[in-house]
Amino acid sequence: MRTRYAASILVAALVGVSATGCAFITPQATTTIGQVTDGVDGNVSPDLAIRNATLISGEDGTSASLIASLVNLGDEDHQVVVQYENSAGKSVDAVALVGARSTLTVGGETSDRIQLDDVDLTVGQLFPVFFQYGSETGTKLMVPVLSSDWQQFEGLEPTESATPVPVPTSTSTLAPEVPITPEPTPSSEATLGPTPSPSPAG
Repeated sequence: MRTRYAASILVAALVGVSATGCAFITPQATTTIGQVTDGVDGNVSPDLAIRNATLISGEDGTSASLIASLVNLGDEDHQVVVQYENSAGKSVDAVALVGARSTLTVGGETSDRIQLDDVDLTVGQLFPVFFQYGSETGTKLMVPVLSSDWQQFEGLEPTESATPVPVPTSTSTLAPEVPITPEPTPSSEATLGPTPSPSPAG
């Protein structure tokens, strides 16, 4: 009887070790840390990092606002070139100045904006944006295109294009036309001189 009781205790102990061993070996979800933001990250150089880059598309997909944090870890200011390709296949540059040992946030409600115009975007796609400064090679990021319909991006959509200069109308800004008086055509009497009389014969 005593031997049977000891065996049952040993079996219970082995079951407990087996159960706790599985939990110990299996990776827990709480220990797995990933990128939880909506945007993408990248490094232009050891001194300059791009964090949480996102594009917020307009309603028609022809423009987008870039949201990103440009982190300068160096001791010098950097003029960062943000380059993209428009729907016509031409490269378009925008420039952002990032101070030394500082972070520049673009695209927020109270911060400066970098707007991509004349593009062809679809919400959910990845759009290539190139970041570069100075003599650095630069880096291309595939930036996710999101919609301002999402609550967290409300108010961050691109603004309308600049209002074109109005064409002046003839009634408002054009100077009145000055009539041109044609010069009178000279008559035959005015242009012909008197007929010389013949010289007397010598």
